[in-house]
Amino acid sequence: MKNLFLLIVVGLNLVLFSCHTNKPIQLSTDPDEAKNIAKEAYIFSYPLLMGYQAQYFTTMAGSPGYRGPLNEITNDTVPADHRRKDVVSMNGDTPYSAFGIDLRAEPLVLSVPEMKDRYYVFQCIDLFTHNFAFIGTRATGTEAGDYLFVGPGFEGEIPEGKFKKVFHSESQFVTIVGRTQLKGKADLPNVVAVQNKYKLRPLSEFTGEKPMSAPEPNWIPLNPEEFADARFIKYANFYLSMIEPFHPQDTSALNRFEKIGMVSGATFDSANYQPEVLTAITEGIKEAQMEIKNKAENIAERVNGWNMLNAFGPREFYNGDWLLRAAAVMVGIYGNDMVEAFYPVAYVDMDDEVLDGSKHHYKIEFTKDEIPPAKYFWSITLYNKHADGVGGYMSENEINRYLINSSTEGLKYDQDGGFRVYVQHETPTKEDEKSNWLPAPDEPFYLMLRVYGPETSALEGSWEPPGIVKND
Repeated sequence: MKNLFLLIVVGLNLVLFSCHTNKPIQLSTDPDEAKNIAKEAYIFSYPLLMGYQAQYFTTMAGSPGYRGPLNEITNDTVPADHRRKDVVSMNGDTPYSAFGIDLRAEPLVLSVPEMKDRYYVFQCIDLFTHNFAFIGTRATGTEAGDYLFVGPGFEGEIPEGKFKKVFHSESQFVTIVGRTQLKGKADLPNVVAVQNKYKLRPLSEFTGEKPMSAPEPNWIPLNPEEFADARFIKYANFYLSMIEPFHPQDTSALNRFEKIGMVSGATFDSANYQPEVLTAITEGIKEAQMEIKNKAENIAERVNGWNMLNAFGPREFYNGDWLLRAAAVMVGIYGNDMVEAFYPVAYVDMDDEVLDGSKHHYKIEFTKDEIPPAKYFWSITLYNKHADGVGGYMSENEINRYLINSSTEGLKYDQDGGFRVYVQHETPTKEDEKSNWLPAPDEPFYLMLRVYGPETSALEGSWEPPGIVKND
C-alpha cells in the first residue's frame, strides 16, 4: 500500500497516525456515536463494497464469475442467462465486453472500430460507481477511435492530438462495461467479430515507449458475510487507497469515518474495538441496509406500477446523495445514465401487489403508441430476487427465455401494431400466447424494461409504459 499507518493501542482505544496527514486518529468509544457514523459510512461505502465483490469475482482466477485479469478485455460470446450471478439485473440483449483496468502504473488506451450497423456502448465506471465516461453510438459516434484513460495523481505527459477523447478517473481501478447489440441468435457470430476488434493497451505500448508497471493488487480474500458487520471497513479501506487524492465533496465525511477506523489503506482488527462499539457498528449497518432497501424499493416515481428509474450518472448527478447512489447499486449495479438507457422497473402489478409467479398470471398489453420509444431497441427482462431480496438474477425456465425485446423472433403483434406479453409460471394453453410468453418463477420476481437510446417522450415523461395486470 502507498500509505503506511502506525498503530498504537492506548488502553481500550486505537490511535492511528497517518503518514499522509501525520495526525492521530482515535477510534470512538461512544457506542451511539459509532452507530451513527457506521450507518453513514456504510451508505457511503455500499457502492465500494458491491463494486469490490464484482471486481474481485471477475478478476480473481477460480472465483465465481471469473472473466480475466485487470487490463485485459474479456468478451461474452453468448448473452447472459440464469447462470450469470456476478452482478444483479444483468441484461441479455447485448453480450458484454466487461473488464477492469488498473491505472496505477500508467494511462491505458481503448481502441474501437467503426460501428455503423449496430448499437454499442462502453460505459466507464469509477469505484464509487459514478459513470464518468461513455464511448459509443450515442456519446462518441460510429467512427473508429482511440480513447485515453488517466488515473488520479498521474503526472506524466499526455500526447496531444492522438486521442479522440481523454478521460480522467477519480480512482485507479475502473470498471468498463461494453455492450454490443445482438440482433437475434443468428447474429451472434457478427457480434463476436466486432468484439475481436476492441483493443486495450498501455499508453507506453501505444506510443512505442518503455512500459511501466505497478505491483499486483493486494486483494483482501472476499467473504461477503463480512459486509454485515464492522469488517466491511477493511474492504472500504483497500479501495479508499485507490481514490486519493479525495474529492473535496467527500473530505469532511471521510474525516468523520476515521472514528470507526475507516482510513485509506489501514488494516482492520476487531480486537482494537470495544465490544459494545462493535455491536453498535453492526446496528448502524443494519439500519443503513434497511434504508438502502427502502430507497431501492421506492427509488423513482411510480407510473402504472413501474418505477421510472433515473438513478445512475456521474458524481455531479448524485451531488452528495449517497443513499440514492447506494440504492441504485442495489437495484442494478453499473446501470447506464438515463440518456443512454432508460430502466423502468416493476415490482408490483396495477393492484399494487408484489409480482409473484406462485400466485398469479400476468399480462402486459402494449398498444402501438405504448411500445417503448427507443432510438436503438427495447427489451423486457425478468429477474428473481435471490441476491438480497430486492435485486436478483435471470430465472431458469423450460424454454430458456429470459426476456422479450424488439428483435425477439416470432413475437406476435395485433392488427393495430400492438402486442401483449404473458408473464406466468405455467406454459400458456393458447398457442398465440406461447409466442409472447415470458416465463416467471414460482416465487416473487421483478421486471426491468430497458429503452436503449430513449426518445424525448421517454426522457421527459410523456411516454408511460402500460401496467402489469393479473391474467388469472
